[in-house]
Amino acid sequence: MHMPSKKMIAAAAGVLMSVSFAAGVYADDWIQKVTAYVRSDFKVVVNGTPANLSSPVLIYDNNSYLPLKEIASRLNANVNWQDSNQTIYVNTRLYPQQPETGDVVYDEIILENPTAYIMKYLGGDYPVLVTLSKGMYYRQSDVQKMGMDTKGLRKAKEKYTGEIYINETELRKVWKENPILTYGEEMPPIIAGEKDDFKIRAIRGYVKDMSNYKIGDTYYFHNPIFIEKLEEANTYRYLLTENGQYYQVNLKLTEMQKDLYIVGSSSKQLLGKTAVDPY
Repeated sequence: MHMPSKKMIAAAAGVLMSVSFAAGVYADDWIQKVTAYVRSDFKVVVNGTPANLSSPVLIYDNNSYLPLKEIASRLNANVNWQDSNQTIYVNTRLYPQQPETGDVVYDEIILENPTAYIMKYLGGDYPVLVTLSKGMYYRQSDVQKMGMDTKGLRKAKEKYTGEIYINETELRKVWKENPILTYGEEMPPIIAGEKDDFKIRAIRGYVKDMSNYKIGDTYYFHNPIFIEKLEEANTYRYLLTENGQYYQVNLKLTEMQKDLYIVGSSSKQLLGKTAVDPY
């Protein structure tokens, strides 16, 4: 069979594919069943790199349709599905973190009542660390992962961690919808970046076991705030209060047998005193 030339539609075209071929799964009247051609002989190259996709190219109505999530990931974008409004969101990600250019002058802030949230934004759920220091400040690395362009915004550097934060007033200039902050559906603390249920279970077990203990005549009380996965395998950064002071601790998972991990800690860093009452 001779096929006419086709117009390639990258990324966004996959949305139609995902919806149109859902017939048989949903019974809504607006779903139409269509006939398409599978072209496993078609090759896809993204930014000069051959892409071995999990599904072949589909041809329908003189257009080519590609798996949206796979193409989006190669184009440095996020794809989110929001069931409540039946909407697919395609959002640009800004990786690596946007470099600062020129001489940047930072305000100085100190961690004050830092809190971890899940931010609902453009169809996705994102863990964020927020501190209430002279207003509501969001950590820059978190909002950049959500696709917010922070270039040109006024920024502040946290005194003890050196991390960059941005006031909500500044972020309102660049966000595309008002985000919703929640505490998430899981028990605290939020563990950002980790998807493995066995590792999450081990970390939560460690947090619970270390919530209070005694060494000599001294009692220690821990209040977990935020845990995030680091680039090094099985390594995490843990923000907590211990007896009313902020600490940052590195956690390391060791696999004893398949899907069974133990947790060790190191590099405990005091982040200044706080007025938090742990009792």
